[in-house]
Amino acid sequence: MEKIINKLFMLGLFPLLISCSGMLEETPRSVLTPGFFSTAQGLEAGLNALYDGLRSTYRSGASTGTDEFTMTDAVNATESCVNTYSNLLNSVNAGGGWSFTNINTCNGILEKGAAVTDMDEARRKVIFAETKTLRALFYFQLVQTFGAVPLDLGAGKSVYNSNFNTLSERTPVPEVYEAIINDLKEALADLPDQTGQKGRVTKATALHFLAKVHLTRGWHDEAGQAGDFAEAFRYADELIRDRAIYGRELQQSYALVHAEGHEDDAETILNAQCTHDIEFGLPNGHSLGWVVTAGYENLRINGVPVVPRCMEYQRPWRMYIPTKWVLYEAFNDKVNDSRWDGSFRMMWECRASIENGVSEANIQVLADYGMVYGDTAVLLVLEDVIPPRHQGKKYLIYSGADNYYELAAKHTPYMYPDLYKHDDTKRYAINDVSMRPVFIARLAETYLIAAEALIMQGKKTEALDYINTVRKRAAFREGLSAARLDAAERAMTVTDSNVLDIDFILAERTRELCGEGGMRWYDLTRTHKLVERVRLHNPEGAPNIQDFHVLRPIPQTQIDLMSDEAQKAAYQNEGYY
Repeated sequence: MEKIINKLFMLGLFPLLISCSGMLEETPRSVLTPGFFSTAQGLEAGLNALYDGLRSTYRSGASTGTDEFTMTDAVNATESCVNTYSNLLNSVNAGGGWSFTNINTCNGILEKGAAVTDMDEARRKVIFAETKTLRALFYFQLVQTFGAVPLDLGAGKSVYNSNFNTLSERTPVPEVYEAIINDLKEALADLPDQTGQKGRVTKATALHFLAKVHLTRGWHDEAGQAGDFAEAFRYADELIRDRAIYGRELQQSYALVHAEGHEDDAETILNAQCTHDIEFGLPNGHSLGWVVTAGYENLRINGVPVVPRCMEYQRPWRMYIPTKWVLYEAFNDKVNDSRWDGSFRMMWECRASIENGVSEANIQVLADYGMVYGDTAVLLVLEDVIPPRHQGKKYLIYSGADNYYELAAKHTPYMYPDLYKHDDTKRYAINDVSMRPVFIARLAETYLIAAEALIMQGKKTEALDYINTVRKRAAFREGLSAARLDAAERAMTVTDSNVLDIDFILAERTRELCGEGGMRWYDLTRTHKLVERVRLHNPEGAPNIQDFHVLRPIPQTQIDLMSDEAQKAAYQNEGYY
């Protein structure tokens, strides 16, 4: 009989994924038992189940509660506490999830897989390497979110289990980081340079995250080591230098990075795949395209909705809104830097049609006014005064003076620049979740990691090349003349290394990565800037945020499982209750 060691980590109901036709597909199973990993088929299915776990871990949207996004009046109390840092945060799992079910599956693969006899040894090594990489990613998310967490590497009393008990011990942060780095280093040797299957980890994945983990640890007061920033640069630079070997390259145009159909292009280092196909279990998608979407469906001309809810402009949840810092400071150059246009929507076209629920009579009302399907219907301008070129037009205009960028506490913001990076026009229905892959890592971030690591070593001049590579790409727009492109590139090139500090890097990360993967909260906690920048740029969160908010509360559901009252009392992070 298999020996089952009980512990706090619960084994959930995992979907098992079978490799087929170049993508990850799902076949549901009710439970993973220890014996399931005794065959090659079981190992493959268990590994693919871990990729499903990536979706839950990394499908968080805009980083509300930071300097990038605040909330509107449309969020409920549970959602708003993450932005306002109110006392309700104590009872909410406001982090990246409690990933021990995924970690437990990793341990099952590594522990039981060694005894599998019907598998080629080369394939076993790749499976183990992928598993260790994924375990490292789950732990990296956990340690950044919660600090000290139970370290479970499938050895000793922490063997793979299918039950749980009511005891748990939190491992010091330095030990957790050491385990993460060891997993990634061990995986690196056996991972393939490239793979034909979308969504799989490769050497590029391990190199990127070795760089990012060392960078993050280097900032940590307790865990940081003297060589971390040098190691972060070494791994990032190796990936950049040998990017052709790993099949990675920056897109020529920033506009293509998030364009539908380009999710698996060469810039992508890792993403979480999704699927529409209900044959392989319930659709596991995301709502990233909804959360920073303006309330366009509320706008009317002569009483008729000029942009009714439609597939193109996503479901208008109207939950989160860019801060003034994003609109006016981070993206201060909207002429030479294409990343503003490649991130935020400022114009909506008329979508009044029978298919979108507008009657023929109302379509005629708009036509009589001078507005037909496809015409510009709504325009936002950031200036306080509407520029002359827009005055007297048929379309609706919202200016900065209209306060569409202001806070929910002051008014009800319906129209504001909305983030369209995650738009999905191929959903089955208007209110369906998206099945587009979700970015976890891409090469542009690797350049920014390399630059930050150099800056932290005092090598600002060397960091210029990495910063300027990303900024030069941002200057490119389709259709620019050679002279105009040259002017934009010169305007975007940083020549004075003295301007390079952590605030510059954080602004550059916003310009490049705004609203991607929920990164911003982790960027600010890593660099010890969360409290400072929330107080400066997020008026909703500023009154309440405290130093202890650099960690999220341990989920109360986990603490409730524990029977030892003394342990319960001591388990929660400082400041929470």
